[in-house]
Amino acid sequence: MPFQEKYTIAEINLDHLRYNYHKIRERVAPAKVMAVVKANAYGHGAIPVARCLNDEGVHLFGVARLSEAFELHEAGIKGEILIFGGLFPDEMELAVNNGFALTITRPDDIETIQKYAAGSGKPATVHIKVDTGMGRVGLFIQSALSLVKYACQQSHLFVEGLYTHFATSDTKDKSYAIQQLQSFNRLIDDLRAEGIRIPLIHAANSGAILDLPEAYFDLVRPGIALYGHFPSTETTASLALRQVMTLKTHIAQIRSVPAGCNISYGRRYTTTRVTNIAVLPIGYADGLMRAFTNKGRVLIRNKTYPLVGTITMDQTMVDLGDDKFLTGEPVIFWGDTPSGSLQATKVASEIGTIAYELCCAVSNRVPRIYLNT
Repeated sequence: MPFQEKYTIAEINLDHLRYNYHKIRERVAPAKVMAVVKANAYGHGAIPVARCLNDEGVHLFGVARLSEAFELHEAGIKGEILIFGGLFPDEMELAVNNGFALTITRPDDIETIQKYAAGSGKPATVHIKVDTGMGRVGLFIQSALSLVKYACQQSHLFVEGLYTHFATSDTKDKSYAIQQLQSFNRLIDDLRAEGIRIPLIHAANSGAILDLPEAYFDLVRPGIALYGHFPSTETTASLALRQVMTLKTHIAQIRSVPAGCNISYGRRYTTTRVTNIAVLPIGYADGLMRAFTNKGRVLIRNKTYPLVGTITMDQTMVDLGDDKFLTGEPVIFWGDTPSGSLQATKVASEIGTIAYELCCAVSNRVPRIYLNT
């Protein structure tokens, strides 16, 4: 059996994942829940996460790329897999032939998918993405009505869904999100006036699930909230979420250093007194970004301590002051533990990023240890 790292790990608490899913489901009922598991389930492990949610009754999964859809399919995940991203023509053919749901993001997609579906002999399931103000991908709202009607007329397309994506649902000021919602609602009304009713209308991401109940429609798409984090410090904490990932390492060494001692590359931190410096076996190769240099704190037992000096590839330093610990003492970067909690959303804000990036950045060098399987 190959050796596995055990001192720098990401603990994935599947009971917390189950808890978050059921809290979200209760909040949005009767809307369905599509679990967003793209980017390796935001760093948590797509297959274990999807299997856990499958067992809880989730049968709709959202991914960004064709490779992610194949990963779930080959692992035996049951249910529909929707690929959010626009695909290249050869990828569309593979997606159609393997029964994945595709997103129409541009007018040309309609005829391309129709062609491949006709060749496969079975209808392709599609969701149509409408750009109501995100400015990324999707049919422009001004031309969406005619194009959605055209897609619905194609004999080899099953238009199962119509959706949009909010640009500002994670900000305190929801005025722009409300404008997007109004545009989307006008399109839905216009389609219904034409006798077109699409089974799954969806718009709500994690921020909207927390703060825009009028955006629930038939389906919601939780991503970061599933994993126990708030999209930003500006959303409400209206759901009591539990962090699924705990990023943990252990003290490898403690060094007593004098005042005036330079710590790490570039001499960006110099001690002002005699102090204890803990050396941790974790660095940017593990996903601990250099932006943590002289920023952020870690939790040791029930007390926090500052990260000091430049984050290096494999090691990071902490100033313990007069406190002393034994080698092997656990150190928490974020997560929920019996001895205390550090919320990733707050940790991220201290270095000018978001919890999404923290979790996605945790590298493959860090083993995922699954609890409560």
